[in-house]
Amino acid sequence: MRRMHELGSPVWGRSTPPLAALRAFDAAVRLGSFRAAAETLGLTPSAVSHQIRALERALGATLFHRQGRAMVLSEAGEALAPFVRQGFLAFERGAYAVRGGARARQIRVSALAMFSQLVLIPNLGQFAKRWPAYDVRIESSPRFVDFDQDDFDVGVRVGDGRWPGLKCTELLRITGAPVANLEVIQRLSLRDPRDLVGTRLIHDTAQPHAWRTWLKANGVDRPDEEGDLWLDSAPATLHAADQGLGVAFAIDPLVRAWPGFGERLVFALPGFSGPATRYWVVRRPESERDPKIRAFITWLRAACRDLG
Repeated sequence: MRRMHELGSPVWGRSTPPLAALRAFDAAVRLGSFRAAAETLGLTPSAVSHQIRALERALGATLFHRQGRAMVLSEAGEALAPFVRQGFLAFERGAYAVRGGARARQIRVSALAMFSQLVLIPNLGQFAKRWPAYDVRIESSPRFVDFDQDDFDVGVRVGDGRWPGLKCTELLRITGAPVANLEVIQRLSLRDPRDLVGTRLIHDTAQPHAWRTWLKANGVDRPDEEGDLWLDSAPATLHAADQGLGVAFAIDPLVRAWPGFGERLVFALPGFSGPATRYWVVRRPESERDPKIRAFITWLRAACRDLG
């Protein structure tokens, strides 16, 4: 039998990157943060950081740079990421083939955390009851799905619905709105967007410009302030606002589905809104022929109509 290097494959020997390190790197790239990768992999953020440092040592290259509060891919990381993703997709396709086509019953969905928590997950029982043969798998991520590289069937995106090469169906019209604990609103006497100057705002790191855009649309020029709170997901910002830690930026009407909304957590400035945009469900054009995708989109549009 000919050796691998005789067939033109690289010889790593003992320097072969550990699979666990590659998996940590792939998760951090897909999910946008070490913390999100840790939650997905069932590890601590420090363990993910350790795995990625081990990968950097094995490759002799820096894969991430710190930029403010965020970790961003280096040039080497950008070069490596698609190969690692393609490798894991190849492993998964091989596993599905061995298992006898289980992938054919799956509907793999990528969506923002807030949409997953307030729309997808609460309604999954209805979908399972109507279409029990299908297996819905959801990944919450701020990253846009690349259907050429990622093994997803459906993505939920925010924008104008113009993504070349994809089939896009509108789901829901949305606007941004400040929300806070009722006691905070009363204590600070919040009545106008200008009252937010000097008030602690709660930011979602996946939407770093959301507050600035909303304030500018309402005639307020307020830079990010030293005392502002930055969290790594929209649900986390609502939890913080509910606990009275500041004013969060929420998506209306999604936030109305937040447990107990309207009792303690409420709109901070009713009557003021920001620029409108929309949620879209996107998929490959050829998936229109797939009955499981048609069923999923029919169900999802009905769930969004109930919200709107």
